[in-house]
Amino acid sequence: MKLSRWLRLARFDRSVQLLSEVPEEDVETKSVHMVRAEIDLGSFYRWAASRRLMTSSVFDDGYAMHCLLTEVFGDHAPKPFRLITHRSAHSTMGLLYGYTGHDADQLVDSAACYADPLQAHTIPSEAIKTKEMPADWTKGRRLGFEVLVRPVTRRSRNADRPGTEKDVFQSSETRALDKGAAPNREDVYARWLTVQMERHGRVDVEKCRLHSFRNVRVIRKRRGPSIAGPSAVMRGTLTIGEGREFSKLLERGVGRHRSYGYGMLLLRPSLLRGDP
Repeated sequence: MKLSRWLRLARFDRSVQLLSEVPEEDVETKSVHMVRAEIDLGSFYRWAASRRLMTSSVFDDGYAMHCLLTEVFGDHAPKPFRLITHRSAHSTMGLLYGYTGHDADQLVDSAACYADPLQAHTIPSEAIKTKEMPADWTKGRRLGFEVLVRPVTRRSRNADRPGTEKDVFQSSETRALDKGAAPNREDVYARWLTVQMERHGRVDVEKCRLHSFRNVRVIRKRRGPSIAGPSAVMRGTLTIGEGREFSKLLERGVGRHRSYGYGMLLLRPSLLRGDP
């Protein structure tokens, strides 16, 4: 064996040995914090208008909030997040929920550095609250959940407009019509959500139902075209299969468009009756 090859193999063997010597308990588990913040909607709308994120035809509040959070918190910005607003003329406050790897003090510090006065009024520092989520959930624990999702799939390369998104219900509807059957939107979305959650979180989704649905137009870049698609609130019950993987699922979110207000799992106690 040549000397140069022998040296390379020796270095590789030593690297493997060093990796194997790292104690399992020394591997740091990343903390996940749940964020709750009150949003001054009037200030939010004025800020969005000043950045030309509002037009006469469409306003994507999820995209606007994504831009705001990125400017105010930078790498600390919550993702995924959920913006909850009451659609009435008298509503002045909204609620922002999200998951991040940073606590309230770190978020407030970021806002103090980066937020302009209107942004600071939109998300007041005193209204930012966080709590640390469990790092390792108990296997077999049963939880209720709610999640806002955009149940879409990408068109294949061989399809019309390859790479664009299509409602998973429309895809299922096309296949079902070929077979002479009529699909149910709730069943299609429930199956899609179950696959997403079981694949990424090692959970068993026991029950799932469609709470609300509407078609909405979103934007994904400034001055870009709006894109029509489904927006659905799903509620259900799950059982945790692997605690750390479930924690990663909370941090990651569910489905596509997780940076823009979709995919955040809101948890609640499971109900023995009336689930989900």
